[in-house]
This record gives sequence, structure tokens and C-alpha cells, in this order.
Amino acid sequence: MKRIQSLYLFDPEINAKKMIFLSGPRQVGKTTFVKNRLKERGDEELYFNWDDPYIKREYLKNPHFLKAYLARAKNKYPLVAFDEIHKHKNWKNILKGLYDIHFEEAQIMVTGSARLDYFRHSGDSLIGRYFSYILLPLGLAEAARNFDFVVQDEIVLAQPDRQNLLHIIQKIDEKLFREAFERLMIFGGFPEPFLKAKINFSNKWKRDYKSLLIHEDLRELSRIQDIKGIEQILLLLPERIGSPLSLNSLKNDLMVNHKTVANWLEALKKIYLIFSIMPWSKSISRAIKKEAKFYFFDWAMVDDEGARFENAMAIFLLRLVCRWNELGAGNFELRYIRNQQGHEIDFVLIKDMKPLALFEAKKGNITISKSGTFFSKLLEIPYYQLVADRDIIEAYPDHRYILSAWRILPLFG
Repeated sequence: MKRIQSLYLFDPEINAKKMIFLSGPRQVGKTTFVKNRLKERGDEELYFNWDDPYIKREYLKNPHFLKAYLARAKNKYPLVAFDEIHKHKNWKNILKGLYDIHFEEAQIMVTGSARLDYFRHSGDSLIGRYFSYILLPLGLAEAARNFDFVVQDEIVLAQPDRQNLLHIIQKIDEKLFREAFERLMIFGGFPEPFLKAKINFSNKWKRDYKSLLIHEDLRELSRIQDIKGIEQILLLLPERIGSPLSLNSLKNDLMVNHKTVANWLEALKKIYLIFSIMPWSKSISRAIKKEAKFYFFDWAMVDDEGARFENAMAIFLLRLVCRWNELGAGNFELRYIRNQQGHEIDFVLIKDMKPLALFEAKKGNITISKSGTFFSKLLEIPYYQLVADRDIIEAYPDHRYILSAWRILPLFG
């Protein structure tokens, strides 16, 4: 299955001979992605999994072991992939040495789970030597295996030409993208359960996946011993999807202190089980004081269909933000908006601290949102109300739209 990162990740103009760090949730497809790239280039011999004792022994025996591999490589500038190298005690110094010797001879790629993303922040020995990327669950373009409509910058969404936008949306293949969207909503965006598309398999996969993260990654990344407490918080989170999360309410339900709840949530973020979205405000200090909203990376863990759709939209928009940041198109963020009068918008796309477009996830509501109208006029930016269960294309004055989700998500990637 082709991933959207393959369109730009190996562009020499973007990477400028730096190492590529590709992190992301477990089982999201990082190893498959890099192995497919190596196979395309004929560089299969240059994949090194540091979970393999042989690779570790080979390095300890000869720290310059890579020279022999590069000498017989087929390509002039081959791709070298180090998978799970961050599990080695001295991994940063190993990478620093290999990169400094070989950066003119080969493109070095480093892949790993959440631990790689976490550990790379814990020292500065690699600063200036790599660019960081993230592989997230499948987007609709990937799921449908059609990248024809993917937008490369924010112009189409943030400064829409109404006729052009509607023309693009109407060209989208209903059968192809709607079927892929409905499958994503049922099985989530992780490749294995999505491709299997079997409920029993998906249920077992979710159970085992959650257990793997909690009993292996969580223990490795944190000092948390109360696994039962973590399991309890995971039971409570799905019913709080889409709402600002009150830590005080959560600590009362769990009968622990505020600091413990905050530490548990932070630990779950480190292992890529959940992520948070902060509120947007012109006043940064005010935004920081407001409560974050939390979502799962695997939206299939959320039973309520409306909350599941909103969770999925959070991922689709997060993918868009990450891709534009990785392309160097600006400093993009995903936030939400809520004011004291109770007006709220699920998501606001931000560039360089300025709001660009508003997005609301509505499972079946085809009446334009009052909050959407309010904030769209106040901020003078487009508003998109995305609907899961209806086939609809409606355009309102001042760039307000109600659209079937599967009609606009192909633009996101």
C-alpha cells in the first residue's frame, strides 16, 4: 500500500543529505514502508534491524561495518535503513559516527516506534544531522489508493475559489472513495485491520495492540507501575472524546491526584496511543489555561459513531498539518475553538499562529452550524461542515460549506 510520504520523503531538495527519522505508532507501517522503498531501489541488503543480535555483533566487531556494504551497493547514492537502532544503549553516538563518515555516500534513514520520537529529544548529539517525519494511520487517499486530488498547500482550503473547489469535489469518484471511507470508519486506519476488514480480527487486533503498548512500551518509557490505573483511564477516555478533558473530573473518577492523571496522559501520548489538541486563542496565555481535547490514534477504539467520526477527522487533519510542516510549507498546527458563550468548533487549521479554516465533524447533521457561522464571520475564514452519513454538497455565502466527508478528504492525503 502506497503511503503519501513516498511522494516527498526522499526528495533531495527537501532533505539536503540529512538523515531521515521516521517515527510513529507501532504497526502503522513504518518497516513495510522503508522495505518497499529499499526494494524499489535494489537496496534490500542495506536494511539493518537492530533487534537482530547479528547486526549488533557485527557492529561491535567492526564499527566501520557499513563500508563493506556500501562498496557493493548497486546505486551510486544508496538508501541505508536502521530499524529500532534506538534500542541500543549508545545509539546516538553510533548514528553520529556513521552519518559523519557516510553522509556523502548514502542516504541514512532511521525508523522506530514512539520511543524513537521520545528519545531523540533527550540529547543534542544529533542536532543538525536529521529531519524528523511521522507516519500516521491511513488517510482516505491512501486507503483508496488514489492521490489525484491531494493538495500541496493551504490555498485550496484557506482561500477557496468556490467554483474551482466545487469542481474538484464533484470530480471525485463516489464509489471508490465512499467505500474506502466507510471501511476506514469501521476498521480504523492501521493497515493490518483495515486490509483484513474482518470484525473478529479487528477486535482481537485492538485488544492485543493495546496490551502490547501498555505492558511493553509504557513500562520501557516510564516509571509507571500502576498498570490497572492506566487501564482504567483508557476505559474512561472514549466517552470523553470530542470534549475538553477536565483533569479534575478524571482524577475524581479514578480517585488519584491531579499530577498522577497528568502523568498518565503524558505517558499514553509518548507511546502514541492518544494525542491532544489545544484550544486556539489570540492570547497564548489564555489558550494554555484552557483544557485540551484528547483523541486516539486508532479511532476504532471509540464505540460511539459520532465521537469515532470526530476522532477520525482529528487524525485526517493532523496528517495534513504534519505533511505541510514536513514539506516546509509553514508552521502549521491543529487546534479547536471555544468561547465563554459556548460557541465551539471542533478544529481550526492554524498557520504561523493565524487561523486559516474551520472544520466541524457532524455524523448526519445537514443544517449549517450556528457556531460555524459565528466564527467564520468573526475570523473571516472558510468553514467546512463535514458529514459522515449523507451524500451532500452545499455551498453557503462567505465560504461556508456542508460536504460529505468522503468528498473532501481525498484532498487531505
